[in-house]
Amino acid sequence: MIPELTDIEKNERAVALLAIADTAEKRMEKGDSPLDVQTFVSGARRELARKLPDTKKMGEASLAAKRYKEETQKAGGDFSTMVQPNLG
Repeated sequence: MIPELTDIEKNERAVALLAIADTAEKRMEKGDSPLDVQTFVSGARRELARKLPDTKKMGEASLAAKRYKEETQKAGGDFSTMVQPNLG
């Protein structure tokens, strides 16, 4: 079983994400380029993930990667036989 975040940790993450969004908006209003703002957001979210990781999401991502690897091995590395997602 993958441990979930406690309610306190969820609140801390939510506050941090709101702070990141608020800072990004202020940077856009100040005139920073979209690339600079996106770089800031990416770095801030990465730092948040490092300091307060969401272990449940990490576990889910790990399971998805494992399933993907198993499917590609079944297909012999031939990706054309895999079911493609409907993006339309």
